[in-house]
Amino acid sequence: MAAQSSTIEFFERRPLQEFEVGVRKFVPLRVTNLQVDYDDGLWAVSLSPLDAVGSSQDFRAARQKLFEYIDFLWNEFVQCPEQELGETGKMQRELLLELFSVS
Repeated sequence: MAAQSSTIEFFERRPLQEFEVGVRKFVPLRVTNLQVDYDDGLWAVSLSPLDAVGSSQDFRAARQKLFEYIDFLWNEFVQCPEQELGETGKMQRELLLELFSVS
């Protein structure tokens, strides 16, 4: 049986710019690219350092889902008292703090 080729199309890498989720404003502290892919009507926007992905049939909705997931991670790992985090949680917290300034 022959392997099927993937229909995923790599579109581009876009620089991550500041964004807002609710009352929080996320400002990138270093140049980081979002990867944008399209596969059979589904957009995927990802931020590889966090292994975070937002997907939707609409590009803007996919990007917004990614931003909302980053906000969720911020709540889970940065807003949480550090002593309550395990080693993996502490690593995730450090990465988020290296990537973003949040106000």
